[in-house]
Amino acid sequence: MMDSSSLPFKIPVLKSRNMRIGREDVVLRRSYSIVPEDFVRICQNEILHLEVELRHEEASALLFIHSDIDCEPDQWQDLELKQEKGRVYSLSYQVRHCGSFKFKLKYSLDAGKTWYWDRVPFSHVIVDPEALSDIRMYTLIPRVSGKIADWMGLLPHIAGLGFDVVHLLPITTLDVSKSPYSAYDLFTIDPAYVGDADHTGFGDFESFIAKAREKGLRLCFDLVLNHIGVGSKMVQECPEWIEPDPAERDGLKRAGCWHMNNWLKWEDLVKIYYDHPHRGIRHDIWNYMRKYALFWSHFAHLTGGMIRLDNLHSSHEGFIAHLLSGMRRTYPNLIITAEFFTDFNTIQKKAAEGQINLFSANQWEYPYAVNLRNYLRYIHRIGNKVRYYLPITTHDTGVPAQLFGKAEAAVPRYAVTALMGTGQTGIVQGVEYGCPKKIEFIGSGEKYEFSGNTTVGEGIKAINRIFTEGSVFHRQGNLEFIDADHGAVLGALRRADGAPGNSHLVFANLDVNNGYRLAVDLTTYLKDRERIHLEDRLNGSRYEAPLRELAVDVEPCGIRVFRIED
Repeated sequence: MMDSSSLPFKIPVLKSRNMRIGREDVVLRRSYSIVPEDFVRICQNEILHLEVELRHEEASALLFIHSDIDCEPDQWQDLELKQEKGRVYSLSYQVRHCGSFKFKLKYSLDAGKTWYWDRVPFSHVIVDPEALSDIRMYTLIPRVSGKIADWMGLLPHIAGLGFDVVHLLPITTLDVSKSPYSAYDLFTIDPAYVGDADHTGFGDFESFIAKAREKGLRLCFDLVLNHIGVGSKMVQECPEWIEPDPAERDGLKRAGCWHMNNWLKWEDLVKIYYDHPHRGIRHDIWNYMRKYALFWSHFAHLTGGMIRLDNLHSSHEGFIAHLLSGMRRTYPNLIITAEFFTDFNTIQKKAAEGQINLFSANQWEYPYAVNLRNYLRYIHRIGNKVRYYLPITTHDTGVPAQLFGKAEAAVPRYAVTALMGTGQTGIVQGVEYGCPKKIEFIGSGEKYEFSGNTTVGEGIKAINRIFTEGSVFHRQGNLEFIDADHGAVLGALRRADGAPGNSHLVFANLDVNNGYRLAVDLTTYLKDRERIHLEDRLNGSRYEAPLRELAVDVEPCGIRVFRIED
């Protein structure tokens, strides 16, 4: 018989933690989900509140949450649940760090002599950056904004409208098609934006970043990870980094997307070959693209900002998982938003796996009140799992004048996305001036001198003021429609439970031609009073009316916003 001392390896020793698996009948109720792959989201510095109810009252019970929340990597801590009443124990913990964390209940019923693990799976909480709860994003189109020095001159205007994030379309050197999403070089700034005295543009760019910080503006940068320009530096120097396609004249596979059940091939874009069979080449591709993502993320990080993952639904899953894992370690407070159009279950899975904070919504596809109302209900219903960015339009869509019939339609639409959403909204450059048609972001162009409709800009500015002053607009699940399913006017109550004087009524008329009077009965929603006292948030006037008979007049493209006074 062989002696273990003569074996070529040491037999490991089991290290007991003196823990047992608990019985099924000990815990009666948990306030948190124990479903595998389920999760809950909160924001940094918010309170994580957990409750556990035992089946029987235990005089010597000790209960702790064992978790890696707020710990160094591979470290865990125990957070004690205090006995509230009888069999109920609770924990209210202010989470300090962003990240993806696990936790499980551990308990003793004999004052600490014997310890048990709750027999259910670990639970999962994702902690988003604190800034995620308030995003008012202005998309700046470099093609029509001049040079970087000119962009600096736009920042006071953007901040003055009440925005707190500036989204820059990609500013990398453009390839032959002159699309910002078709790069020639991922690490250089296009010469069209560079001043005469700055050879690379990064000197001016650093000044732009400093000016943004001075104005309290965070920056959002696009990351284009799926494809690159057909005439790019990468194609010229490392053609083996591109997916092959014998059907193409140059042998390089074109990128594209699905639209209305049709595949749209982009002739100016080729797909990066993340699955290259040669291990060394594959490593070089992944390493290069990871450095590109970190390069631009660094500039976003300097402003406490964001990155946007373009066309994520077509990107390589393995590389994206690898990239996001590293980025989270490097920039834990960076907000990651993604263009990712698919079914909700897939989005929820991606939100958990990659800790993606925000997904692009598509509310402009719901032009009528009934459909938009249902979409907002959906956004609130799933808001504790997945958060959506709700701008009026995007740089890819038409402007409000084209989509909704009139430039002034931007005001009620913005009131809906900002004051009936969950805290993340925005506009595209030019909307505030009532531009009659979409500003093209592809091609070479002269700097625009924007001018025109001041009504739209003033309306957006007023909405942003109300939005920033009311935390009630930054939450999910506190929206109740009170408009009796009106065909054109959306009317909503934003509840501020536990915060007297912060509940609001918001009305937005989507009809560009006709005004309406709504007769609103609030007795179902506010049961503790007979009359209601309101402050008009647009003009400061005050009203008193019977709770059952509140009459609200809303002109075409008009909005009304009231604070319910305590």
